[in-house]
Amino acid sequence: MRSKQIVRHLPKAFGTQISRRVFSFAFCLSSFTFCFAQEVVTVLTSNPILARKYNEHIISKNPYLLSATFDTLNLPFLDDFSKEGVYPDNALWLDKDAFINRSYPIAPPTLGVATLDGVGPSGQPYNIHSGANSSLPADSLTSKPIHLNFLPSDSVYFSFFWQAQGRGNFPNISDSLLLQFKDPSITNDLIAWTTVWYKTGYTTIVTDTVFHLVMVPIKNTSFLKNGFQFRFRNWATISGNVDHWHIDYVFLDKNRSAGDTIFDDVAFVYNPSSLLKNYTAMPWEQYQPSEMKTNLSFFIRNNDTAVRNISFVDTIFNSAGGIESSYYGGNENVYPFIKSKYCCPLSPLFPNPPISSTPAGYTFPTLTQDTSFLLECVINTTPDKDRWNDTLRYRQKFYDYYAYDDGTVEGGYGLNVLGGKIAYKFTLNSTDTLVAVQMLFNWMASNVTTQRFRITLWSDAGGVPGNMIYQDSSVTPEFNYTAHSDWGNLTNDFHTYMLTSPKTLSGTFYVGWQQFTAETLNVGFDKNINSNNKMFYNVGSGWTPSVVPGSWMIRPVFRNTAAIAAVANNEVVLPQFNVFPNPTNGQFTVHCPQFTIGNNYNLDIYNMMGEIVFRQTVNRQQETINLDDPNGIYFLLITDGKGNTQAQKLILTK
Repeated sequence: MRSKQIVRHLPKAFGTQISRRVFSFAFCLSSFTFCFAQEVVTVLTSNPILARKYNEHIISKNPYLLSATFDTLNLPFLDDFSKEGVYPDNALWLDKDAFINRSYPIAPPTLGVATLDGVGPSGQPYNIHSGANSSLPADSLTSKPIHLNFLPSDSVYFSFFWQAQGRGNFPNISDSLLLQFKDPSITNDLIAWTTVWYKTGYTTIVTDTVFHLVMVPIKNTSFLKNGFQFRFRNWATISGNVDHWHIDYVFLDKNRSAGDTIFDDVAFVYNPSSLLKNYTAMPWEQYQPSEMKTNLSFFIRNNDTAVRNISFVDTIFNSAGGIESSYYGGNENVYPFIKSKYCCPLSPLFPNPPISSTPAGYTFPTLTQDTSFLLECVINTTPDKDRWNDTLRYRQKFYDYYAYDDGTVEGGYGLNVLGGKIAYKFTLNSTDTLVAVQMLFNWMASNVTTQRFRITLWSDAGGVPGNMIYQDSSVTPEFNYTAHSDWGNLTNDFHTYMLTSPKTLSGTFYVGWQQFTAETLNVGFDKNINSNNKMFYNVGSGWTPSVVPGSWMIRPVFRNTAAIAAVANNEVVLPQFNVFPNPTNGQFTVHCPQFTIGNNYNLDIYNMMGEIVFRQTVNRQQETINLDDPNGIYFLLITDGKGNTQAQKLILTK
């Protein structure tokens, strides 16, 4: 029998706004594609985050991916999936199918969810050849055995929250989410599991952004035994990262009731955003104090029925782990069931903040090299059911590129028009040299590896792209797979397209492409950060702002003139790779001691005019190069799959 479902509609102060935004997606829908006139948004075939982590475990022979031990747990059982990591906590769960994340849900009860979809622990589809409209068993989220030797009068209840789609793909009507209980006295696993609750999918895109609460009483004595287990399962299209169900706040305990729907828990809801007001990352040489936000917003939910008083502490650590800044944010009341947006001041220009002992205006210290900083935010309140959801961490990056995206890809983007152009707006604080453009392309069923485009730069014409100022030679989408000899291609990283001729730029410019195909090129699309006021497309009738909320995963890479000069003058020591002999007669060896299998490098050699004279992919720790060019000074650049680049001077004497 299907158990009674009790739904508590979580607050819509923020959810209503999101509902309107999600509804704007529903212009044209096929199984795997959203269409906005000529703009096309695709779903993912794989899960790049899971794939990358899976590959790390395989290469390091980490036993984490092995089945967890069958130790028996005691009540209460509680998991809100707020711990950091992409796999379920192996202290509570037996399998690794579910994707633990903070990027797919909309307004969850607490930070983090478990997402069930059509891909497995490796991030790859269960069957890439399965039909797009088929529905088959996919993920499982199975608890460890639990001591549940109680009587029906002990009032044991199981509860959880669920949401369909979120920022992902909606489950179709033939798809479903199931909750199953296991009778531990039955040894045949095929008949030991009973479905006690289920939810079918939808016929169209989901506009309901509410997390629904389900309460299931456990009165059947077949389940009230030691060794009891429960599991969530989904039926989905198993040929892609689709049909998303998000689960949160799984709670099992005795002495509960059908009305026990309130939780003594104040929690963060989302990850923090960048401390920079315009970008998630930027070159260190371009950083100025004016780039800082005046305040930093956090979303906090009070899941109790009473007003709760919280305190707030914010700490910034440097790359060496030292404290750069720390302050106590004071106390504030958080009202029940409200997902509040609180601001922490980063500048005295923000008067009377809601949570405040206003610090001196904070800016990052001036350094001479690429770096990053770690922001840690902690809230405190008593009582509190789960402390894991009271801490947030965010790494602020200052490397050699600009980025609007957060590094996680939730979809793909492209134009379906021959000759179409896209342009991404960026603004420099000082003159700099653009040497490359990083792009993350998603693999899709229709192969676009032979479709050509040209990286293009435009000037600014009053807030829209103006004159073309540079166009590179034609290239094709490159898929920088993290690969393994046994497991094949596991995930895709950013590919660095080095410009044939580096371009000196200043002020506002636009970077993008002109395509020579009507196929969708499918560049990575981040749905968590909306930068569409910086995104423009042109299909022949002029430039039009994008209507799709999100951020293209396109990053311009700069090499400051002074930094290049420092390399030329041996002012920078770069231990990441060695070149010998140097000087060389043309044959030399590049040794990358930090190279690991599956993490290929791009090797580029420039002459003194800034022109590329040699390009090769390095897929081993040591590579021999033959350079047949005139005597002189050259610059050798190594770029890894994440876009990190190091350089050394090379002297050629024959």
